[in-house]
Amino acid sequence: MSLELNLRFAGADRVEVRLAGDDSGSLEFSNPLTESDRDDMRWYLETYGARSIGDPDDDQATRVRKKLPRIGKALFDAVFSDRAAQRLFNDFQDSDGTDRQLTISADHADLLSLPWELLHDSATGGAFLFREHPAVSIRRRLPGATGGRTSYTVKSKDTLRLLFVVSRPEESGFLDPRADPQAVMDALDAEAPGRVECEFLRPATIDALNDRLSNESLPPADIVHFDGHGVFDADGRIADSQRKNEVGDRDDVRDRTREAGGDDDSDPAGMGYLLFEDADGKRDLVSAELFA
Repeated sequence: MSLELNLRFAGADRVEVRLAGDDSGSLEFSNPLTESDRDDMRWYLETYGARSIGDPDDDQATRVRKKLPRIGKALFDAVFSDRAAQRLFNDFQDSDGTDRQLTISADHADLLSLPWELLHDSATGGAFLFREHPAVSIRRRLPGATGGRTSYTVKSKDTLRLLFVVSRPEESGFLDPRADPQAVMDALDAEAPGRVECEFLRPATIDALNDRLSNESLPPADIVHFDGHGVFDADGRIADSQRKNEVGDRDDVRDRTREAGGDDDSDPAGMGYLLFEDADGKRDLVSAELFA
């Protein structure tokens, strides 16, 4: 049986907890993470995980790991300190279903980016939520993002093709281009030997990706794995800077975006981007609308 606990954010400071037709009503919410917390987690995941340089990094990583339960507890208390919300969480946690799912529904990037996997109810001696048994899957949902075309029917296959997009633009910080793909391929070899064929996109441009996925003479890609940087453009300055640096017309991918009703020129403040490469190996900001 599937059971979903839904945290629905009506704004940056209001949340409603829902479970099986019951809800907590609208509750106050205050983001408990500090900039220091975010910086530590960003360093731990993006820098330490990719290129540790020895004992000093190990010492700092130990300090960050010790902070994780505190961060998870603070996040838990920010949502579930209310009695009604706590009751719904307890019902969810005590359920016998093997398919349990926590959904965070919000249209604010800073809410979706919070480390919900670290939710930690220390009052009951619980571990991080995502490590419970039976497992709890955690997903983020952007309201309205499921509109548009009806989903296609998935057909089972004996083997899958995985297309890696390893993007390393010149102006971006260093990430080992081998670490992430190697970890994925090692896991596939261990868990599903011979079941997944791997391919690398070269060059790692949005136009090359479009051409590859549109080429019916090649085997279809079942999975696209993007390995690279992303940026959040809080005030629109990053996108403005890229537009000023672009020379001539963009390739037809962006033209087709506009023809399909998209407005890739808008680049509003508060937009997140994947950093693809451009034809010269420099960074190319690709919005969700253009990627879609």
